[in-house]
Amino acid sequence: MRTRYNISLIIGSLLLLLFVVLGLFGPLFAPYDEDYSKKIKYVQTDEGEQLRAAPFPPSKEHVFGTDKWGYDILTLMLYGAKYTVFASLAVAICRVIIGGFFGMYHALQKKEHRRTPRFTLLSGIPPFLIIYFVMVGINIQSSVGIRSLVLFQCVLMIILGIPGVYQVVFEKTVEIRESPFVLASQTVGGNTFHIVKEHIFPTLKGNLLLISVNEVIHVLNLIGQLAIFNLFFGGTEMQLSPTIYLSITNEWAGLIGQSRLTFYSAKWIIGFPLLGYLLFLFSLYLLAHGLKESHRNKYQTYV
Repeated sequence: MRTRYNISLIIGSLLLLLFVVLGLFGPLFAPYDEDYSKKIKYVQTDEGEQLRAAPFPPSKEHVFGTDKWGYDILTLMLYGAKYTVFASLAVAICRVIIGGFFGMYHALQKKEHRRTPRFTLLSGIPPFLIIYFVMVGINIQSSVGIRSLVLFQCVLMIILGIPGVYQVVFEKTVEIRESPFVLASQTVGGNTFHIVKEHIFPTLKGNLLLISVNEVIHVLNLIGQLAIFNLFFGGTEMQLSPTIYLSITNEWAGLIGQSRLTFYSAKWIIGFPLLGYLLFLFSLYLLAHGLKESHRNKYQTYV
């Protein structure tokens, strides 16, 4: 029988691994120091060498070009990769662990004791609005350190994402618990721990992995929405005359948000961070699609 490869899962996993490596070792690959900038330089033209000011387009010296302050874009992206990659992964994993635990715990209670927490208030307000109004007075020109801002924003995103994960895990656990093989296990004396270990978790783990990937996508979208309104992950620096907003961490959504006005004048400044951001999202979409296909094939095998 010919083996059918799950192409989406393979490519998505390899791309995600690549981004994790960039997040871990990005500064080691950077061609320049993070604070290195070259605001003016001589450029060879048809009329000879001329002195030009940044931004400089992609070249051998600057593969992704520079921004209007002379900073190398590739260097900024490699230094900011850890915030884009690991913040989204950490928030998603925490959401799934906390929301999944409570969802499973409440679903395993007896029906007469089973009480589903209601998140009507949190569910009715977009997380973007809550985070924006909480962080807007803290994030811009903040006296708080980068680590504290990152931690605080991550905690907010975790809290606001728990209800969605909880509801999905709760409903799926109830469905599994009421399946014939679990009921049969209870009939022959299987206790709650045995049922969770042998039936609930093995059946649910594929869903939890898929939920985790989808949560990473949600977190990235949330960080991107905030960046549109100059609320950059890890802190925003505001400069006057003219008023501009800069990302302190060089996180990719921040690089996109701070350079969105350069689209018509110097496309590479926004183009390369946007390409990296979209490629990261694309890897997650491929991974999610591959996990769905793997779960479906595994289910059909047992049916």
